[in-house]
Amino acid sequence: MKKTGERHMPGGRSNEDPSRAGTAQAARPMEEESYRAIFETAHIGLYRSSRDGRFLMVNQALADILGYEGPEQLRQECTSVAMDIYVDPEWRSLLVETLEKEGRLEPTVCQVRRRDGRIIWVRETARMVEGDEPQDGYFVGTIEDVTQQVEAMQRLRVAEASYRSLFEHAREGIYRSTIDGRQLRANPALVKLNGYDSEEELLTAVGDIAEEWYVEPGRREEFKRLMEEHGEVENFVSEIYRHRTRERIWVTENAHLVRGADGNPLYYEGTVREITDERAAEEALLAARRSAEEANRAKSRFLAGMSHELRTPLNAIIGFAELILSEIYGPLGNARYRDYLEDIRSSGRLLLNLLNDILDLSKVEAGMMELVERDMNPRGLLQDCLRMLEGRARTAQVELRLDVGTDLPLLRCDERRVRQIVINLLANAVKYNRPGGEVLLEARRRDDGGLDLIVSDNGIGLSNEDVARVFQPFVQIGSEESDGPSEGVGLGLPLCRELIEMHGGTIALTSTLGAGTRVTVSFPAERSIPEEA
Repeated sequence: MKKTGERHMPGGRSNEDPSRAGTAQAARPMEEESYRAIFETAHIGLYRSSRDGRFLMVNQALADILGYEGPEQLRQECTSVAMDIYVDPEWRSLLVETLEKEGRLEPTVCQVRRRDGRIIWVRETARMVEGDEPQDGYFVGTIEDVTQQVEAMQRLRVAEASYRSLFEHAREGIYRSTIDGRQLRANPALVKLNGYDSEEELLTAVGDIAEEWYVEPGRREEFKRLMEEHGEVENFVSEIYRHRTRERIWVTENAHLVRGADGNPLYYEGTVREITDERAAEEALLAARRSAEEANRAKSRFLAGMSHELRTPLNAIIGFAELILSEIYGPLGNARYRDYLEDIRSSGRLLLNLLNDILDLSKVEAGMMELVERDMNPRGLLQDCLRMLEGRARTAQVELRLDVGTDLPLLRCDERRVRQIVINLLANAVKYNRPGGEVLLEARRRDDGGLDLIVSDNGIGLSNEDVARVFQPFVQIGSEESDGPSEGVGLGLPLCRELIEMHGGTIALTSTLGAGTRVTVSFPAERSIPEEA
């Protein structure tokens, strides 16, 4: 007989398969073990908590996130999730309210406190599990540490805010444009530069930058060419239209090409600054400079012409004075006539030398002087210069000395102009010396092969203020120790500088008031010619 409640499958077999029932019973512990393994080895924090805020179960990942050694320590020390874990105690109340109302909490970011007190950001999800009795219900959820992601987003927001502030408040125009010439972005400064009130208005109005912005046809193509070659442009100066009013203005651009991860060009980014006023000022300055240069050339031409005109009668005066002094047509008579004629001759020669200096400096400034160069022995030239100054030095009771190195090269130069430099320097050294003083003329070959000519004296010297002015034309340097006004019009040293610079060299002067002066004329190494050549 069949037992009551027993059911059989067709064919006389029972619906209850004892072997299957045994297998199911055996599978349940295995399934529970699998869930436990997943729970304990998961890389995100998992928990079960009571409604009143106690952890019932936690895994090792959650203990690690919150800074505890293990789940047991976390459960024992955290008696109130709201107070011990959440930075905002009210967060737990909101979580419970949401779970009781909706049954689940979607991923939400909040701040929690680790065991060591450090505050971190986590992303939490949760679900409510109902029990047989209301008090048996509990919550299960996940917690992930997202501190790095949140802080990265915060830094990004700060950077974006900073960029936005720079973009909005920069005084220079900032733009982004496509390669083919459409405007994509424009900051308020660029909007204003183009005569519009808003970025939207500008972007709507501008169609083709190449056609509508640049005055010079092809200027945008030049911009693109430079971008293709260098990836950027610097100080790209152009005349453009103020887009809305069509007023022509000048701007300078700095821009770079932005490429994608695949290396393909995406767009241009750059800055624009209006330089219309600067351009006008530069043009005015250039015009003033051209005018000044022309006036200087006119002055030089006038001085050159005047010098030529004055030299002719001066030569006649000097010549007749010398002729009368020679007494070839008979004696002068009164001895005072000879003194007068000597004054006439010396004054005429002085004035002639001044006119020659003015003429030479005018030629240099006007670009009319050319060097006549040849290879010459500097030793012989320096000896000749000393002989020419011997009479003047003897009258001034100043000793002249020459110190020339043994390894001097030949010098390729304009001998007349070098002689002029040396005589000018020697004459100054004698004139600004004292009775019993000394003037030393030296020639030295430098380590680089160049040649230095040095004139030094132990005379009255110059103040620092005078040293700074000695190379300015028409500046006469005096001294309390000198007797009366000095001869000349202040052209000797300026002329020396011009002449040495025409040779590619330099001149330097050092002086100590009351102790003397030293002037060094330096010729470049390429003007030295070995004697064996």
